[in-house]
Amino acid sequence: MKTITLLTSGTRGDVIPYIALGLGLRDAGYHVRIAAPGSFKGLVEASGLTFAPFEGNPSDLMVNQSDTLTIGSNFINSIRTTRKFIDQARAIYPRMLHTAANACRGSHAIIHGLPTFWGAHIAEGLHIPAVRAVLQPITPTRHFSSALLPFRFSFSGIGNLFIHWIVTQATWLSFRREINYSRRTHLNLPRDQWLDHSLRSFPDQPLTLNGFSELIVPRPSDWNEKQIITGYWHTSGVRQLAADIPEQQAVRLQNFIEHSPENTIAIGLGSPGTKDFVHIMDILKEALKQSDARAVLTIPSQWHTQIKSENILPIEYAPHEWLYQHVRVAVHHGGAGTTSASLHAGIPTVTLPLAIDQFFWGERVYKIGVGPKPIPQRALNAVKLAGAIRQGLQDHDMRARAKTISEALSLENGIQAAVRVMRERL
Repeated sequence: MKTITLLTSGTRGDVIPYIALGLGLRDAGYHVRIAAPGSFKGLVEASGLTFAPFEGNPSDLMVNQSDTLTIGSNFINSIRTTRKFIDQARAIYPRMLHTAANACRGSHAIIHGLPTFWGAHIAEGLHIPAVRAVLQPITPTRHFSSALLPFRFSFSGIGNLFIHWIVTQATWLSFRREINYSRRTHLNLPRDQWLDHSLRSFPDQPLTLNGFSELIVPRPSDWNEKQIITGYWHTSGVRQLAADIPEQQAVRLQNFIEHSPENTIAIGLGSPGTKDFVHIMDILKEALKQSDARAVLTIPSQWHTQIKSENILPIEYAPHEWLYQHVRVAVHHGGAGTTSASLHAGIPTVTLPLAIDQFFWGERVYKIGVGPKPIPQRALNAVKLAGAIRQGLQDHDMRARAKTISEALSLENGIQAAVRVMRERL
């Protein structure tokens, strides 16, 4: 039996789709290993897949740095915060890459994502195939600018290609020194070239599984055959992955929703923390009052005691696949995994992007007609948020469109499509 290691990192929302993909590969007859930071041990082991931990998760550094990898209200401060994040992440890289390489040993292939783009170097050192598997479109194209930019603006044709080049190369150069150290020290490889692998000529670009639907992101006409859009890696089985919340909390959650199901929504601001929690809470409370809505609010437990409003139920976690089936509108940061969950649930999505690809997904939600125009968190206020919530609750065309998209997505099977590619690869 061949062993495939899925090398993943980031947030819970990032990791869950890879677990779903791993379950599909396991059902197809492979031995599947999930290599991820140690904090995901419970999530992975609940799935029945083998867990191979490694040390370090740069995404953890973003929790209390709300201007990281974005453009905040103070541009200079955003640049400083991002620079600080990169410096701190660099310190993590040597140990992270060393332990990740050990976690991948004995594999016949490695599947790596965007947060673990360095997995290609580990695969090269272990002399096994590598497949890039991403939740957002990062392969260069003329059709739109980089999905990793903290704003949305088309630079048209060759300009979009150039922006992709800049973003990809900047990411590589930020950690090139640490990756080359690992290549020489742990993988017995020479220093890599100055140019990122994915920016080389089209025939030499990596095989990429794109874990989203063409219904949401139409396939760029200038992508080659190595860029495969599989559909979302979504399965109802993932709902049970260490996602069972304590019984007492589950009862409170159910009672809160059933008390007024017609105007109950879900709000989550994502894993990156916010510098001004009190200010954000004031905005949420006023927006809920203006829109006559109630909210299940997903935030860290340390803030729960500060929420006194009867219209807000704070919870630390509930599986989005379940929660979004029981509320009328999903309000969230626009992360790839969270957006997938709200699209599959068939309810309007209000996006409040904060960083990186969240702006891209907010734009896609708006353009396909299943949510209002995104509101960047740097520009968030009660009036804007209340208007978006009211639109999600009352716009019948938007609600019908969300339902239609959900039904169409349910007919796709991105996991089976990805499994077919891996069978051909191995």
